[in-house]
Amino acid sequence: MARLLEGFVPSGGRILDLGGGTGELAGLLAAEMDSSVTILDSSPQMLRYAHGRVGVLPMQGDAASMPFADGSFDAVVVCDAFHHLVRRDEAAREMARVVRPGGAVLVAEIDPRPLGTRVTAAVERLLGEPGSFLSPEDMERLFRRLGVEGRSEAQGKTSYLFLGTRT
Repeated sequence: MARLLEGFVPSGGRILDLGGGTGELAGLLAAEMDSSVTILDSSPQMLRYAHGRVGVLPMQGDAASMPFADGSFDAVVVCDAFHHLVRRDEAAREMARVVRPGGAVLVAEIDPRPLGTRVTAAVERLLGEPGSFLSPEDMERLFRRLGVEGRSEAQGKTSYLFLGTRT
């Protein structure tokens, strides 16, 4: 992920890790990119593990109503959490709002098309998970409507990365 964000995040830049929970990814990005990483997650239980990580600021909040000014971040990253968002379209709108023009939106997500993923999605629904998966094409369309132009690339057989630039 750091390699994909290199052209977007300068040294000392700012990254938002949406749904970053424990801060594992945020800590790695902060160190690798010499940047500050803010985690916004709704779970205080997960965020408690992120406290004390160097370069990481954990915050509890709602992805659909972020407490940040327009253009606050050089990049917004969501890793395996986008499908958990209850108000996904509103969260995507907020992601586009808080990333600066020319900044990056990077979403690592599970592809809903393979059989294994469909089974996982069915189990998650049975367990009361509110979210759902978007295909790579649907992810691209969603962000394009919000002024983030990008494309998706397969990552193995069951996941993909969407990388877009805010226009």
